[in-house]
Amino acid sequence: MINTTQKTFFSLLLAFLISLSSQAQQTDVNYGENPDECKKNLTIMLTYYKQKSYRDAARTWRWCFNNCPESSKNIYIVGEKIMKNFMSESKEDKALRSTYIDTLLMIYDKRLKHFANDDKGKIKILESKGKALAQFRINDSYEEAFNLLETVVTSQFPKVKSTTAKSYMYSVKIMHKKGKLSCYDVIQAYLKTMEIVDANIDAKPKKYQILKEKSIKYADACLDCDLLDSLYSTNFESSKNDTLWLDGGIELLKEKKCYKKEILVKMLEKRFESAPSSKTAITLAKYFSNKQNKTKALSFFDKAITLEKDSSELEKHLIKKAKFQNNTSNYSGARTTANKIIKLNPQAAKAYLIIGNSIIYGSLNCKSLTFGGAEVFWVAVDYFNKAARLAKEPETKAKALEKADKYSAYFPAKNAIFLKSLNPGDSYEVKCWINASTTIREKK
Repeated sequence: MINTTQKTFFSLLLAFLISLSSQAQQTDVNYGENPDECKKNLTIMLTYYKQKSYRDAARTWRWCFNNCPESSKNIYIVGEKIMKNFMSESKEDKALRSTYIDTLLMIYDKRLKHFANDDKGKIKILESKGKALAQFRINDSYEEAFNLLETVVTSQFPKVKSTTAKSYMYSVKIMHKKGKLSCYDVIQAYLKTMEIVDANIDAKPKKYQILKEKSIKYADACLDCDLLDSLYSTNFESSKNDTLWLDGGIELLKEKKCYKKEILVKMLEKRFESAPSSKTAITLAKYFSNKQNKTKALSFFDKAITLEKDSSELEKHLIKKAKFQNNTSNYSGARTTANKIIKLNPQAAKAYLIIGNSIIYGSLNCKSLTFGGAEVFWVAVDYFNKAARLAKEPETKAKALEKADKYSAYFPAKNAIFLKSLNPGDSYEVKCWINASTTIREKK
């Protein structure tokens, strides 16, 4: 058991050790040639700073900055705030504002010098200085701004502040303009920034959407379809198995609407091999549609339809496929596809419009019918009228009504119906490939 005397001894020993430790810590701090004056001014500086009285704080800050710069990081934290405040107040006085900017940059340099071992703080200061150079001194210090910001972006990647990444891309733009970076370098920086956007946009959508838009603008000089085609074509064989390279390139080429470039197709097909998706398949289907490559277009339409899980997107894919089938004279196939749309969504006005078009386009194949093929227009107009009734979009409704009115003019004449011993209003079965029931109507 420890007696009272022993307890007292250990208490005194502990107090003594704490005292020694405190003294040692104080000794480690360099308060300059006049420690008491330094401590006093630091206290006054922080008091005014906490009160946001920056002009009052500036007097003692200046003394500390010049006389005991190694005493506290607070000198540089407070100094940065003071200068930014002064800069804001002196927007109309360019000369004075420039002086404050120079002082701000000096504050960053002095902190890096006097607190070089502060690794965490070092990155923050490099970031702050890089952004300041990009904003205020880009024409004179573009290379330094770029180097600082690239260091920060690399060290923090992909969790980089939107403002930092934006300054980085701006410095990239200026470096390219000055001939220091190639277009290949610009595009690589852009792709890196897009990865930053992807990693952070869910948390802060507004800020990172702005970053995305600004980055496209800053990289625009190098985002020419011919140039992109050349760069990606050159690097395709060596990089085609790099999914990040493929995804970045595909997004960029699509962003710039380089749909006619074969390199985009090659990259999409390669990406589809490793990660089949409805999105990629439909893009390829549209490309091959434009190229009138019927076999490949239909193949990718079917793949997109098979892979799609979202019903609204599936409907869009089916509509695209049906329209392509009509455009390639596969009218029966277009109708079959449109009927799949109706099964999925009975209210799909566009599907009825497509079937009406299919019947119109394929009417030449029905010349041997009773009325020389004119009866197919009854069926077509039935579909156009139904499309108009269901249509929610004014454009679809107007188009359907226009077609119904137009093709009503092709109905059989009254005397032709009479000569066949038929009557308007009677039910009628239209054969040929159409095989649909309708109502007899005469041309008005």
